Amino acid sequence: MKDEYDMIVIIIGGVLIGITYIVLRKFGIGPVTIMCFSCVKMVWNWLVATSRLDAKLVWNWLVAKLSVDTASLLVEKEKVNWSKKHDLLPKAKRDFQLEQFKNFRKQLRMCYYDVEIDGHKFQQHFVTDGTWQIEFDDGKGVIIHNSPMFDEVTTDEFVLTPEVMSRVHKICGGNNYSLVLRNSEHLCRYIRSGAWISFQMARNTPLRAIFENHMSADQRKLINTMPNDLIFEEEPSDEPIYNEVGDYHVQFCQSKEILTDADNDAFNILFLGPTGSGKSTLINHLYNQDVVKAVGSASSVTRSMTYIQGEAMWSEPGKWKKFDKVNIIDSVGFCDTELPPKQVHHMIKNSVKMNMTYIDKVVITCSGRIEEPHYKAIKKFMKWLTYEDHKHNFVFIWNKCDTLSDQEKAEGLVDMSSILGTDLNMQFIAPSGYGRLDKSIKLNHCLGFAPGAPFEEVEKDLQSLKDAVFVRDVNHKRIAVDSEACAIQ
Repeated sequence: MKDEYDMIVIIIGGVLIGITYIVLRKFGIGPVTIMCFSCVKMVWNWLVATSRLDAKLVWNWLVAKLSVDTASLLVEKEKVNWSKKHDLLPKAKRDFQLEQFKNFRKQLRMCYYDVEIDGHKFQQHFVTDGTWQIEFDDGKGVIIHNSPMFDEVTTDEFVLTPEVMSRVHKICGGNNYSLVLRNSEHLCRYIRSGAWISFQMARNTPLRAIFENHMSADQRKLINTMPNDLIFEEEPSDEPIYNEVGDYHVQFCQSKEILTDADNDAFNILFLGPTGSGKSTLINHLYNQDVVKAVGSASSVTRSMTYIQGEAMWSEPGKWKKFDKVNIIDSVGFCDTELPPKQVHHMIKNSVKMNMTYIDKVVITCSGRIEEPHYKAIKKFMKWLTYEDHKHNFVFIWNKCDTLSDQEKAEGLVDMSSILGTDLNMQFIAPSGYGRLDKSIKLNHCLGFAPGAPFEEVEKDLQSLKDAVFVRDVNHKRIAVDSEACAIQ
């Protein structure tokens, strides 16, 4: 009797998938088909649950025989999610979930368990204290529960700090799930470190390969990009850092996390360096106002790539004046205490590849002792951005040197050059049009900008910084950001 029942299950399953196949042919892939396919799968699972058949094997066999493309169904469902705003809203359940989160103990773990949907595997991530869990679920949104978890894999351990709690406040109640743009791994890594990133959606991963060719260029740029409602934007201060600077600085326009095609013709400057080396401080001095947050600590203030746009004025008194659009990229710091090196490299590399076609200047910033993880990370980026072929495009700054003697500064430059394998004597002659004819522009500097220092103490360093970053060689060649040539191994 059981054998006959199993045969009936197979026949009914074939009929159900046949119905879906007809809908596919008649209406194409769409919401109706997705709903139909989901109902069919639910009925099928119930039938198989009462038989002794291996549901997965039989279902895959039936699907293969009738050529139902489950990947297309998954893509169509995701297309609906991509059409929505890149937000986590609404947050109707926030207060209730925050009350639930008070049950969590201080010691937390980030974990995952394997999930398979119609033959496509991915990891469902969650944060737990061992009893309570918070995760991002497709259909339910952010959920907090104390249901038992089985077969989970722990990937990281951390402490419930005020900063972690602040991030939990921002995500509680969110329900705008997307497997590609806003998935459970994104949410958990954000809670852990403040970075919105999913390794499952990195380049050349099986999960990303399912969706990437179905996305527009602008949609692909949103992969591993912070949702809009998680970005806290402080209004840049209108107060100049130094009134004496005059017009020789970049006029701030706006900050963005992604660029559009209209931004491609700008002069692009990428800042790279370890956490706490003072990249953000240097950027603020180039704009002569506080446009990015700058705090010296072992934990990076910058947790996402920020594109600060402005306009630079070049002039020769009494002769001519012109303006250039400028994009200055403030990157995540290397060797952050909370972000693993692999994660930092992935964030920087993919953001630059997705948003930029060319880079004009690369500013590498160090301070203090250059440790092994620092110079290894820097050398990787130097190789990726073809330093050997574009030496005039690279600026090396040993920062925070305001308390050092001239001898100590000289020795520091030699050490930095030796460790990074750079040409300490690299320079070029500035062409006419920068107000300084026949001036040698050096590309290796020891600089220091102490908070609140009078202008006369920083004037020389400020001029050196601006010349090195803004002035172009007469034979200026842009660095092409090519996905094949610029592959970090």
